[in-house]
Amino acid sequence: MDDSENTASLNSNLDRRTLLTAMGVAGLTTAPLLSRGMMSEAEAAGQTINFTAWEYQPDTIKSLVASWSTKTKNKVNISFIPNVGYTAGIQARQRGGKPADVFYNFAYNSQKFVNQKWAADLRGLPGADKMVADMFPSARSRFVAENGAIVSAPYFSAVHMLQYNKKMVAAAGFSSTPNSLQETYDQCKKIKANGVASPYVAYWVKDFVEEYLHVYLLAGNVQPFDKKGNPIFMDDPKTLDVLDWWQAMYKDGMTPKSVLTDDPGKHTTSIANGDAAFYALHHYFLRDIVESKGSASADIAQAKIVGTGGKTLQMGEVIQMGGKVTGAKKAAAWDFMKTYGYKDAGGQFTTFQKWAASGALCAPYPGFFTDPKVIAAFPKYMDLSLIKDTFQNSSDIVPARTLPWYQGFQAQCGTIIHDLLLGNSNARATANALAIACKTAKSGSGL
Repeated sequence: MDDSENTASLNSNLDRRTLLTAMGVAGLTTAPLLSRGMMSEAEAAGQTINFTAWEYQPDTIKSLVASWSTKTKNKVNISFIPNVGYTAGIQARQRGGKPADVFYNFAYNSQKFVNQKWAADLRGLPGADKMVADMFPSARSRFVAENGAIVSAPYFSAVHMLQYNKKMVAAAGFSSTPNSLQETYDQCKKIKANGVASPYVAYWVKDFVEEYLHVYLLAGNVQPFDKKGNPIFMDDPKTLDVLDWWQAMYKDGMTPKSVLTDDPGKHTTSIANGDAAFYALHHYFLRDIVESKGSASADIAQAKIVGTGGKTLQMGEVIQMGGKVTGAKKAAAWDFMKTYGYKDAGGQFTTFQKWAASGALCAPYPGFFTDPKVIAAFPKYMDLSLIKDTFQNSSDIVPARTLPWYQGFQAQCGTIIHDLLLGNSNARATANALAIACKTAKSGSGL
């Protein structure tokens, strides 16, 4: 029985408390059932919601909002904040006199925002527990805190995958993509010898490199944190192998020297034009590579970061409800959130169907991958079944990445990893520095 069948069975055979206990989030039942006091759809109509997002496909966002507004007779005021600086911008709005009622957020901020009362705990809202139950089990802890609070709904989900040049891999004498980090190095070395100056590209800038830390630790069979969010990677000898590999990839020229500052657009151009053989980043970047129509775009396919011996990182960002929203506006805001991050009133993944078509974005629900409209909308050159298998069987989230203190660690991680790559540190010292950064961030948050 797959996850969707399990969920259907649970929903049909268990009462609410038993369902949530089976999910491992029984704490959801401890909050007041706000749904008992929620407004009806008719009473919630005519509201004005302030919605804040970052600037990715603003026309798609406006289309989604317009569709919901037409159906519900509610108005949505949309505002955009640039991706760079978004966290500071949304925090300022939540502190100020005009907080957003619904807003995008980075998952690592989500629990902090609930703790600060900038975002609402969604427990008890009608359908919130069903939303969580319908997710991949591996995804739930991104949206549900240890105390049972539902802190957010999905905006999108993705898995890190390897975009690769089929012809270059074959020409180097390999019958498949790499099955380990060491094989990644070995294939890059052979492809480099064949005349590709920098075979491997990835988004290793300081602000983003923390994500790759988990991609590579998971690929190397390293558990980064324990269930309480304490760092344990520094005690695993495999961590040193991962960090040595990472340093060697940069030091030995398997990547361009500019990889520490290059943006994803430059990497997309590089692999699309045949100047790189591998591009490690979220699955949806294959869309940009293919649609850029570079000289090598038709030769690019997708594979798991590692074929055996490890997993990849499952990530995603979220939407939250403002902590001060009440009454009819809260009912309307929640209906908007459910439509945007789950299903519409008719039980359809309408928002995710749109994102599948416009950006090849995914949702953390098994039902998303079997939805006929999603299948029809998803780019045909992408293997949706491979992506689903990666979500379901070959990826993990790192729950610590949503904890209130985590942003403090992320802020330090870039400098520490760059020091390693530049040869200013070694694997052991880097592992120790990362562990100290975790503990410093945690103690600084008062936890």
